[in-house]
Amino acid sequence: MGKRLALGTVLAACLLAFLTSPASAATLTHRDTAEKTLVARINEVRKNHGLRPLRGVSRLTQAATRHAGSMGSASYFRHELFTPSRPIDWTDFGTWIRWFYPGPGYTSWSAGENLAWGAPDLTARQAVRRWLDSPGHRANLLHAGWRHVGVSVVHVRNPDGYYSSWSDVTIVVADFGRRS
Repeated sequence: MGKRLALGTVLAACLLAFLTSPASAATLTHRDTAEKTLVARINEVRKNHGLRPLRGVSRLTQAATRHAGSMGSASYFRHELFTPSRPIDWTDFGTWIRWFYPGPGYTSWSAGENLAWGAPDLTARQAVRRWLDSPGHRANLLHAGWRHVGVSVVHVRNPDGYYSSWSDVTIVVADFGRRS
C-alpha cells in the first residue's frame, strides 16, 4: 500500500505542476538579416526623398537591441524602457537612450525612435510603410538632421501579456541620432 500511496502522490504532484506552469515560455530570436534589410530600406526611402543615408552605429544598435529585447521579454510596447531593478519600473526614452548614445566627448546630440510590431511577422518593407503612413513616425524617418541609425528586429514565439493574443510576433525598433 505504501508504494501505491507514494506513486499517487508523485502523479498528483506532476499533474499539479503541469496545470499551474505556463504552457510554454516566450522565446526571443534576433533577426540579423532583417536588420540589414531594414537599414537598407530606411536609406532607400531617405534617398527617394533627397536625404543622405544613415550610417549604422554600434551604440544605437545596442540601444535598439536592448529595447526590442525588453519589449519582447517583458511583453510591452512603448518608448519607455522597463527597468524593474531601478527605483522606478519605467525609464523614459530621453533618460535611457543616454546610457547608449551619444558616447563620451560630445557636446551636442539628439535622438529619436520608431517602433513597430506585427503578428506573426513584420518585414522591413511593412515596418517602413507603417512609419511613412504615420505623421510622427514619418517625420522621424525623414528628419534631415539624423546621421546615424541603429535597428533591432526580434521575433517572439509564445508571447505573454500585451502580445498574448498571438502565437508569434515580430518587434522592430529603429533609433536615430545626430551628435557633434
